Amino acid sequence: MPPVDLIHAIDFFHDLLTSGRIKVKEKYKKTVTLHDPCNISRGRGLHNKARELVNILCESFIEMTPNKEHNYCCGAGGGVINCGPPWKGTRMVNNREKKEQIERTGADVLIAPCHNCHSGLEDIVEHYGVDIEIKFFGDIIYEVMEKTIYQEKN
Repeated sequence: MPPVDLIHAIDFFHDLLTSGRIKVKEKYKKTVTLHDPCNISRGRGLHNKARELVNILCESFIEMTPNKEHNYCCGAGGGVINCGPPWKGTRMVNNREKKEQIERTGADVLIAPCHNCHSGLEDIVEHYGVDIEIKFFGDIIYEVMEKTIYQEKN
């Protein structure tokens, strides 16, 4: 059996959007910020491609400071989010700085390109009462893409 090429969702979405296979009908209106997951930024070097996606999809983008490979970790990556309740309290105490980093942006929406980070950021937002919505790239793509309705031919 031949090997199967695996690519990250950021690469996949970038290819679909830049090739024109998915077309943006209208850019996303809410102001967004971007969380740079450790694996994506430090491990795969996809932080610039993630920003290209944001610029293709969104009207208004505010960078977190610091960002890219220097962005603060959400504390949930590598599956730490699945360690359960005993570790959640520790993660929340250690993530106060991440909460402040998010709030300083003033953004309406936080894009989290990693499922573990998405869950960890949800915990931070809930724990500290941060007024921000968390979305995946796929959520925003679906909202802004041209959609064609196909009907079966009789």
